[in-house]
Amino acid sequence: MVVTFVAYLYKMKRLHLVFLLFATCLGHAQNNSTLNDYEVTIDSLKNAISTSKSDSLRCIMNYRLAYIYTKNVDKKELGKIHLKKANELVKNNSYLKDLSYYYNSLFFSLTKENLQKFRKADEALKKYNSREIYILRSKILFNIGLLYQRENEPLQTIEVLVKEAIPVAKKSKDSQELSNLYKLIAVVFYNNEDIAKTKYYLDLSINTLEQGKSKKNRYNEDLIELYLFNVEVLSVQKKTNEAFEYLQKAEDLLKSYPLKSLYIEYYFAKGSLNQEIKNYEQAISDYDNGIKLSKLNKDSALEQRFKLMKYEVFILQNKIESAKDLLLDVFKTGGMNIKDRAYYSYELSKIYRKLNDFEKAYVYNEQYIQLKDSLSQMFEAEKIADIEAKYNKLENENKIKELTIEKQATLLNQRKNMLFLLLLSFALVCVLIFAYFIWKNLKNQKKITAQKEINHFQKLNNLKREKEIEIMQTMINVEEAERKRVARDLHDSIGSKLSALKIIFANTQNKNDYNDSRINTILETSIAELRQISYNLVPESLLKLGLEKALGDLCFTLRSDTVSIEFHSYEIDNSMPLTTQTNIFRIVQELLNNALKHSKATQILVSCSQNGNRFYISIEDNGVGFDISGIEENQGLGIKNIKSRIELLHGSLDCESSSGGTSYNIELDV
Repeated sequence: MVVTFVAYLYKMKRLHLVFLLFATCLGHAQNNSTLNDYEVTIDSLKNAISTSKSDSLRCIMNYRLAYIYTKNVDKKELGKIHLKKANELVKNNSYLKDLSYYYNSLFFSLTKENLQKFRKADEALKKYNSREIYILRSKILFNIGLLYQRENEPLQTIEVLVKEAIPVAKKSKDSQELSNLYKLIAVVFYNNEDIAKTKYYLDLSINTLEQGKSKKNRYNEDLIELYLFNVEVLSVQKKTNEAFEYLQKAEDLLKSYPLKSLYIEYYFAKGSLNQEIKNYEQAISDYDNGIKLSKLNKDSALEQRFKLMKYEVFILQNKIESAKDLLLDVFKTGGMNIKDRAYYSYELSKIYRKLNDFEKAYVYNEQYIQLKDSLSQMFEAEKIADIEAKYNKLENENKIKELTIEKQATLLNQRKNMLFLLLLSFALVCVLIFAYFIWKNLKNQKKITAQKEINHFQKLNNLKREKEIEIMQTMINVEEAERKRVARDLHDSIGSKLSALKIIFANTQNKNDYNDSRINTILETSIAELRQISYNLVPESLLKLGLEKALGDLCFTLRSDTVSIEFHSYEIDNSMPLTTQTNIFRIVQELLNNALKHSKATQILVSCSQNGNRFYISIEDNGVGFDISGIEENQGLGIKNIKSRIELLHGSLDCESSSGGTSYNIELDV
C-alpha cells in the first residue's frame, strides 16, 4: 500500500514539475507579458481617443487598449476601465455590439460558468467573413478549448479545436493563431501520455510558426516555447541528439531576446535533458541557474521546483548528504502542497535510514503516515461531497419530475376528448404528407440515379478521350523526335559526304585525274548510311518478310561477341496491319536498345507469340537490373515511346528487375 501510494505521488509530482514550466503552452488566452512592445501603440491610441469626435472610433480604440492591458496581470484593472468606456460607446451600432462580446470575453475566467458567454461571443461574430474577425473567433475558440482542458475534459477540448477552431484559424491565414491551436492539442495529448500524437501536433505547430516568418517579439517567444516543449518531448522519446538540436535553436533565439522568464524554461529543459543523458554535473548547473532566475523574479514556487529537480540528481549521484540538506532547505521555506510534503517526507525517511539515523527516519515516516491519512481523508471527503451533490441533484430532479407529471395528468384529463380528435386528424394529415414525401422521394431518387449514370458515362468518356489525346500527343512527340533525328543523320552523314564529292569534282580539272577508289568508298558509305536511315524509319525486312522475320533479323543484327541474343517465335500472324506490326517491332527494338545500353547483360532472350487477337512479348536479360520505382519518376523518351505504343494497342506491361537481371512481359490486343 505504501509503495503504490508513493508511486502515485511521484507521478503527480513529475507531471507538475513538467507542466508548471511549460504552462506557457496554455498561456495564449491570458498572456502575462511586458507592455514595452506596445508603448507606441498605447500612446497613439490614447492620443486618437482624445482627438477623435467619432463615438465608433473611440469605442474601437478603447477596446484595443483593453485588449493590450489584458496581456499584463498588473494592468488588468486598467484594461477593465477602458472596456467599460468602450461598452458605453457601443449604443445602437450592431457591429460594435457583436464585437463587444469578444472583448468582454477577454476578462472572463476559464470556468464552465462562462462557457455559454464564450459561445455567445463566437456566435455573434459568425456572420462576418473578414480576416480580422476570423482571428478573433480563433482566439475565442482557443479559450473554449482551454476551458475544457482545465476542466479535465480532453475529448471536448480536441473536438472544439479540430472541428471548429482550426478551420477558422486557417481562414484567417494567421500562422501564430494556427500554431497556438496545434500547440494546445499537443499539450492535451501530452497530458494523456500519447507521445506519438503529441509529437505530430507539436511538429505541425513548429512548422506553421516557422513558415509564418513574423518579425514580432511574440513570434520569437512562441517559437522559443515550442522549441523547449519539443526538447521535453524528444527527451521522453529518448531522442537526445535531436533534443539538443532544438535546445540550441532556442538558445540562439534567446541570445537576441533576453527575457528572463523564457530563460527559466530554457534551464529547466536543458537540465532535464542533461539529467536524462546522465550528465549530472551540467544538470545541477542548469538547475542552479534556474534557481537564481526564480529568485530574481521572486517566484518561490519555481525556485522550489528547481530545487526538487536538483534533489533528484543528487539521489541519482548517490550524494545522500547533499540530497538531505537540499530537501530540508525546501521544507524550511514552506509553500509545499500536501501531496508533495507527503512524498518528500517519505523520501527523507528513506534518506535517514540510509544514513543510519533511525530516530529521524521514524519521525519523517510518521509525518508521511499522518499526511497520507490527511490526503485519504481529503479524498474521502471530496468523494462524499461529490456523492452528496449528485444525490441532492437527483432528489431535486425527481421532485420536479413528480410535480410535472401531476400537472400533465391534470391537463390531459381536462382535454382528453378534444386532444383525441386533434391527434386523429393530425395523424391522418401526417399519413398523407408522409405518403406524398415517399412518392416524391422515390421520383427524385430515380432522377438522381439516372443522372448519376449519365455523369458516370460522361466521366468514362472524358477519361477515355483524355487518354487517347495523351497517347496521340506522345506519338506526335516521338515522330517529331524521329524526324529531327533523320534530318540530323541526313545532314551530318550523307550531306557531308555528298559535299565532299562535290568538292572533289570541283577541284579535279581532268577526268583522268579522278580518284575512283576514294569516290567509290564515299558513295558506298553514303548508300549504306542511307539504307540504315531507311531501316530506322521502316525496316525493309518488315515490309518484305513480315513481322516474325523482321524481329529475327533485328535480334541477329544486334548480337555481338559480348552479347548473345536468342529469338523464339510462335504462330505470329504476318497479315496484321502494318501499323500494328511496326508498333510491335518498335517496342521490341526499344527494349533491346535499352538492355544493350544500360543492363551490361551477356545474354538476352526474346520470345514473341500470338494467340488469336492477343500478342505476347517476353524479353529477359542477365544484366545488373535497375530500380523499378525510379522508372515512373524519370521517364525518358524511350520509355514514354514504349508505353504509348502499348497503350495504343490496349496492352499491359509487367516489369521485374533485380541484381540478377530484368524481365519484361507485355500483352497486346492486335
